[in-house]
Amino acid sequence: TKISDEIRAAYGKPDELKKFEAQLIEVLQSDAKYAGKQYACRELSIIGTEQSVPALAGMLTNEEYSDMARYAIERIPGEAASKALLDAMGKAQGNAKVGIVNSLGERGYVPAAGAIAALVDNADKTLAGAAIGALGKIGGPDALKGLDKALQTAADAQKMLVYDAYLKIAEKMVAEGNKLGAQKIYASLNKEGVPQLVRSAAMKGMVKSAQSGNK
Repeated sequence: TKISDEIRAAYGKPDELKKFEAQLIEVLQSDAKYAGKQYACRELSIIGTEQSVPALAGMLTNEEYSDMARYAIERIPGEAASKALLDAMGKAQGNAKVGIVNSLGERGYVPAAGAIAALVDNADKTLAGAAIGALGKIGGPDALKGLDKALQTAADAQKMLVYDAYLKIAEKMVAEGNKLGAQKIYASLNKEGVPQLVRSAAMKGMVKSAQSGNK
């Protein structure tokens, strides 16, 4: 509590925060117990900068520490954090890999879309589902290609995840002013064979996009 109070008192003082950040990094690189490292990650999620990325990146593929490291690195702005997550995704296994995919989706990291798209038909359905969800948050051409692939290969139980991801990308396009791109997605979802709930959402989306500007 004392350390947390001192860190909060240093908000707005970059030089002081940098010193605290360095001390927290030392905790991560030490033989501190799980709770100590968890505390350091929690504080770094607030004050962390690119200075913290290497230490956190080294924890991402470790099943025991991956979640706490992701919690911090996901909130650190900048390309270095995103690249560290993408690099770790290729090396991680099991729940750690699933979590990293989720973090890349939360960051909306477009360069990761191609690698994530390759996971949509993975035998691990949890991983495949995470990949589909992440693509919906990332958007862009590679994400759409991945969803097209997923729609063909996904089990019926996961098809709703794919439809939801399409809708999220279309909503993002509308917000960005890309009315034509959004309408193309909505039209593809408003057809025979698509669940009525999805068709209704697509119709509403078409109306909304028609009322917005276009790029």
